[in-house]
Amino acid sequence: MLISEHELRATWHKTKSKILTLPQGSVITPSARDFLRSQGVQVQYTLEKTDLGQQEPVSTVPVTPGAPKPEHMTHLRGKELILKTHPIIAWRGQLDQFDCDLVETQTLLLKAGETQLAGQLEEIVLLAQKLMSAEVKEEPIEFGSLFGWTAEKIRDMSHHPDKYFGIPHTAMSSRDGWVVARLNRLRSKIREVELYANRAFTAEDGSCGRTDIVKILNRLSSLFYVLICQRCSQNKNLKALAVGISNRHIHLSQEHLGVLFGANYSLQKQKDLSQPGQFAAKEVVTLAGPKGKLEKVRVLGPVRSATQVEVSVTDCFQLGIKAAVRDSGNLEGTSGLTLIGPCGMIELERGAIVAARHIHMHSEQAREWHLTDGQRVSVQVDSERPVVFEKVLVRVSPNFKGELHLDTDEANAALVKPDTRCILVEV
Repeated sequence: MLISEHELRATWHKTKSKILTLPQGSVITPSARDFLRSQGVQVQYTLEKTDLGQQEPVSTVPVTPGAPKPEHMTHLRGKELILKTHPIIAWRGQLDQFDCDLVETQTLLLKAGETQLAGQLEEIVLLAQKLMSAEVKEEPIEFGSLFGWTAEKIRDMSHHPDKYFGIPHTAMSSRDGWVVARLNRLRSKIREVELYANRAFTAEDGSCGRTDIVKILNRLSSLFYVLICQRCSQNKNLKALAVGISNRHIHLSQEHLGVLFGANYSLQKQKDLSQPGQFAAKEVVTLAGPKGKLEKVRVLGPVRSATQVEVSVTDCFQLGIKAAVRDSGNLEGTSGLTLIGPCGMIELERGAIVAARHIHMHSEQAREWHLTDGQRVSVQVDSERPVVFEKVLVRVSPNFKGELHLDTDEANAALVKPDTRCILVEV
């Protein structure tokens, strides 16, 4: 409810009461407030009606002159005190929380190199601050434009993503990446802020004292949806792949498997790996080098024609061997190791490699992306700490699933997480 000076004078002169009772959420114009002060009128805010049809006061302002401010009350404007549960105070708190979420998102975007989007969100940060100021000062506020879009344009874009971005209305998905997830969180939060605004500024008769604020909040919700659709459209045209982290492991030949675990031994599957037909076995071995050893190194199946140990550069330091970066199967000039199993030990003359970063790709996907087996490409890991990896080997097979493989050193450098993707940036 909006209380103007004209309405206030007309009502007050009938009783000339020193206490004015108003519904919670009522907005008093500056001129009306000056009139109340001049007449020494106190304001009571009410919550619900009594059996007599009168409304029961829940807060009274101002307090006794000179008395300290009660801790359960706060200032609405100037010296006007209200309960901290007042709808307008609750709305301000929600707007503050949205502003915090917004700045946090900007920080994450800047860390990930998303400077353009982080800069765009700064416009929304400034608008949120103007919203708070306009409400506190009881001043009108206009939407104007954001990112060069008017309120009407944003509404149309949010209603017709197929027209502007070439995609239909879609539900959230982890496949869209963390940026879309953050934008969805902001959209959800600003819708909550809008609900609090409606509670704070809408009177019992359905009239709203701050339609300008409510409209801006509504358009901000639409704007975030537009940014989501825009991002999803861009993702649709990107050549994106999942990122797999390859921990230290060993591939054994059938001969070496028999030495380490017993004659005619067969690997026992523990779990399937991301690449079809590949699995992590229950069996583990110990790797021993000149300076140290690594225990419980997982054996991967099925068996291969030649034994190959895959470790990281950090592992090589611990073992005391040369870090030879090789494509899988290229064992010439690599270091040897001692392999220790429950039934025997092998002095491996060569076969320890730091696996060169590579991409597994299905034949059909390779044709769509115009890639061939053995080609080298560059990829950017899309994370909070983005890294571009160059000379990445593409391995194509009808038995492969599209995925970039990095070792633990590389993955840690790029802060790779389970849902991290990489983007093909150069062929």
